[in-house]
Amino acid sequence: MCDKGIAVAVKVLLLEDDDGVRFTFSMALQDAGYDVRPVSSCAEAIAALADFEPGILILDLKIGEETSLPVADYAALLRPDIPVVYITGSRLFTGGELFGLSRNIRWVLHKPVNLTDLLSMVDYVTSKAVSAEAS
Repeated sequence: MCDKGIAVAVKVLLLEDDDGVRFTFSMALQDAGYDVRPVSSCAEAIAALADFEPGILILDLKIGEETSLPVADYAALLRPDIPVVYITGSRLFTGGELFGLSRNIRWVLHKPVNLTDLLSMVDYVTSKAVSAEAS
């Protein structure tokens, strides 16, 4: 949506349990013009979906001893088209099985994540999402 030619920033829900990584990713995304809601737990992410309508979810796969797959599934129930980019340092699902576990996964980035790669991926995924909404 635009007001006098000014585009509204795409909202990003960022789930990362490492404080330093969450801060770094959040600052990089904000500097790139995204409206970021950083959270550190799956419960916080699910609660954030009640009042924050993100255009994309960036989810660390392993949050403590659990996975963030339930967050992606819950978001997909609320909005079936919401794209998810997973970030993982885990060796789980190395054969691409992750894509079969949630229908909204668009990409998986492996840690350590280069910030340029993260921003490029988010730009790519959100531009596709914006194009689909505009059609």
